[in-house]
Amino acid sequence: MRKNSVLTLYYHRINDLEHDYNLLCVSPAKFRQQVMYLKRKYQIVRFEEDWNMLDSDAVAITFDDGYLDNLEYMLPVLEELEVPATIFVSTGTINQDRELWWDELERLLLIGDDVPISFHLEDDEFECQWNTSTWEYRKNCYNGLHYLMKNYITPSRREKWFMQLWNWRRLDKSCRKENLTVSTRDIKKLLESKVISIGAHTVSHPSLANLDRGMQEYEIKSSIDKLSEIVGRKITLFSYPFGGLGVDFNDETIEICCQCGILKAASTENALWNLETNPYKIPRKVVRNWNLDEFDMQITSYWKE
Repeated sequence: MRKNSVLTLYYHRINDLEHDYNLLCVSPAKFRQQVMYLKRKYQIVRFEEDWNMLDSDAVAITFDDGYLDNLEYMLPVLEELEVPATIFVSTGTINQDRELWWDELERLLLIGDDVPISFHLEDDEFECQWNTSTWEYRKNCYNGLHYLMKNYITPSRREKWFMQLWNWRRLDKSCRKENLTVSTRDIKKLLESKVISIGAHTVSHPSLANLDRGMQEYEIKSSIDKLSEIVGRKITLFSYPFGGLGVDFNDETIEICCQCGILKAASTENALWNLETNPYKIPRKVVRNWNLDEFDMQITSYWKE
């Protein structure tokens, strides 16, 4: 019997933004072209389906984080073209006037001109001073703090660093409206659509492998419980933040997901799903803001890798 494969793609945002430092946005026009291409060339399956009985290769579409623009710009395209997708939602900003932490860091270091010429981070372990007098120096500071926040500190410690950054910029704590994430009401509206399924993506989007077991359990279980309460049924899908096997999640993470009733979990391993794939290590490949020719080239290469 022929062994079929699934190419699982992951997006983050569908939007046109002036500031997109992490390259998370695909424009609505390009997204529509990309989905039309996929529908024309491939069988498109839902992430939650049993792929073991597929009669051909297929593509699955997923979104990470839970940005509000998924509802505003992504959903109309998918409904028009009748194409399914799964959205993995980080629950910490639900109903909060708060950006996801990398967007907040962008707001504080890379947006605006009234930036002090240096930033001194006070911390027992990582105390450091960055020159922030130019755009290039501010990018260096952003990249350094992002790396430390992702790989070396807990979410609660990250919050303390953000307090220092807000005080340093002398700004009132605020959220750029274009970076809002979904609310309880938004999630329910998404689920009114037959093309959408919802999965969990932790509370505060940490690299789970860098947390102790108790903190991993909190991040995973709390996000599942919150979403299960909103949708009125048990959440059984999960996506690991950042998604690197051994770097961002580990065997302990998988064990916790199993204990919490997760049936399928998505990574960012650069591979295709096949019959031998562990359901807690579903590989996915990223999509960027590519035009149709670029998208065709990338998708073709994804099947060959």
